[in-house]
Amino acid sequence: MTGGHLGRETLVLLLPALVGIAWAQAAAPPVADEHTLLLAHFNGTLNADFARGSPQADVTGAELVAQGKWGGCVSLGDGQYLSFDPQGNLDMSAGSLMFWFKPKWRAPTVHSHALLSMGLDGEPVGYFVLSQGWWETGGGGGRMYFVYDNQAYMHASSTAMMTLGEHLNDWHHLTLTWSEGKPGQNALYLDGMRIARTVKHCGQVRRPRTRLFIGSDQGTGMGHKRWANALLDELVIYDRALSEQEVAAAFQAQEPRWEEIQARRWAWLTDVLKGPAPVFKRDEQGRVLESRALLDEGYPWADPKKVPEVVDKLKRAGFNVYIPCVWHGRGTRWPCRLEPPEAGLQEAYARPDPDPLAYLIEQCHANGIEVHPWFCVCKRERDLHPEFVEEGTPRRMFDAHRPEFRDFIVSLMLDVVRRYEVDGINLDYIRTGGLCTGPKCRAEYRAKFGTELTDDVKLRGENNWPNPKVVQWQNEAIGDIVRRVAEEGRKIRPRLIISVDGHPRPPTEPPDTNGRNELPWVQAGWVDVVYGMDYGRHLAVARVDAVRQALDKPAAIVELVGNYERSEQGKVVPREGKLVADLISFCRRKWRGNGSALYLYSMLSEEQIEALRAGPFKEQAVPRWVR
Repeated sequence: MTGGHLGRETLVLLLPALVGIAWAQAAAPPVADEHTLLLAHFNGTLNADFARGSPQADVTGAELVAQGKWGGCVSLGDGQYLSFDPQGNLDMSAGSLMFWFKPKWRAPTVHSHALLSMGLDGEPVGYFVLSQGWWETGGGGGRMYFVYDNQAYMHASSTAMMTLGEHLNDWHHLTLTWSEGKPGQNALYLDGMRIARTVKHCGQVRRPRTRLFIGSDQGTGMGHKRWANALLDELVIYDRALSEQEVAAAFQAQEPRWEEIQARRWAWLTDVLKGPAPVFKRDEQGRVLESRALLDEGYPWADPKKVPEVVDKLKRAGFNVYIPCVWHGRGTRWPCRLEPPEAGLQEAYARPDPDPLAYLIEQCHANGIEVHPWFCVCKRERDLHPEFVEEGTPRRMFDAHRPEFRDFIVSLMLDVVRRYEVDGINLDYIRTGGLCTGPKCRAEYRAKFGTELTDDVKLRGENNWPNPKVVQWQNEAIGDIVRRVAEEGRKIRPRLIISVDGHPRPPTEPPDTNGRNELPWVQAGWVDVVYGMDYGRHLAVARVDAVRQALDKPAAIVELVGNYERSEQGKVVPREGKLVADLISFCRRKWRGNGSALYLYSMLSEEQIEALRAGPFKEQAVPRWVR
């Protein structure tokens, strides 16, 4: 990106020359080659035109219509789907699946939509699915999910589909890629661009136990009630995971307007950056009043010798709010009388002086930088405090329904507020992490509502939203932590800023059933800032607009953008400095209020620092909060 807009040269680089796959010529449907396992054009027949296994489609209500991307296509409405036998037609060890898709629904959509699904074997059984929105306890959140193997926790998701605005109901090219092993990966692409990816060790994933269903959730075993409600065309399955360049090339070969679409894809950013520069209030000394936060999940500051280096880096980049993680669910990262330190810090923290956190705060304050310690509240990363979990507690989480745990974690946060000159407290993992189905949880739910938790979670409320009783039960546990930290913390430090990290939802979407429903916390005055975690290259602009419009205090919503990418090998690397600076510039212009925020300190490169100081952070600023 140069000069705030995409030129033809950039487009050519983003969609490189065709490599490795024998695609058809430009502006033509795909053709089969030696890597093709199944190809269905849906022209005159719902059966596959080419298949290594059976080409026969098992059809339930699906209809052929003439309005395809290329010729005919299949129409998938309520109760309409088709399926193929995966034997010979799909390889779970590695593969790619792509198709053209034209949704009939609008944004925001109340209901979730199953595009593809397939049951997997094992005990417990698993599933492979592509879904717009979610249907389990976590709610949809406006995201598209590709789950390669749910039991291996191989999944990726993105809000990109719901940010297309007036172009949502155009034809779009969707691609899934996957491979098992060490590492394994699964990725999701929209119109030739990767929008989500997970890379991690997964070993051998599970194998199919059902047919591959197109347009239905039948393969998930989750109710068989969600439908694609869309047109679908040109289904292709390959025997290997295509690269990012190959997926982009396939899109280019099949879309004659790819350059126009590529330029439009970035219009949300470039149109705002072309506008006038933002004007900020200034203090008596003429300094810009603007909060600029940087989150640090590591702890380089735990060594007092490195504190000056940390502070210098923050200062040079133009940040004035530092959010260092002091609790990641595996011990404290500050000298604490209530809880042992994290592994690797015991020896350092056995020496009473200097206190690294106190020294960090002192040095930051001397340089005009606020410090807001960060707690991963309910996260449990090692076998810590077994008394706060039971069989049925969500994996790698503490049970937020245990009053003893809530007392414990609130006391830890208040210990930091009481002992250190902090400016704020940041709450992450402020959610249950799922549904606790242990005996204590079931008994407490039964005593409160007079019904069974395991029965109620299967019942839906109005608009097919989650059962209000389950939502209430989860909300009360998490809300108790937020309220107590806010009220007790401000008794100690009246100007204390309370922030949370989350995915705030507009009222048009179902509530989160993990207890993380941020808007009521803001309205109640418990929370000053909600950092909306949005680390992709494209921000969920329409979603942020909808959330802010629903609040009396829109300044509380701050988009937390990312400064990192994952390489093809899964390695985390710094994002290009120009894009990081442009994303921050966009947020400063588009959404005024409690400043801007960036994740992650360890990925803050010199290139990014240079771009920030040449652009949005050209002037140093003094933190300012709208409460």
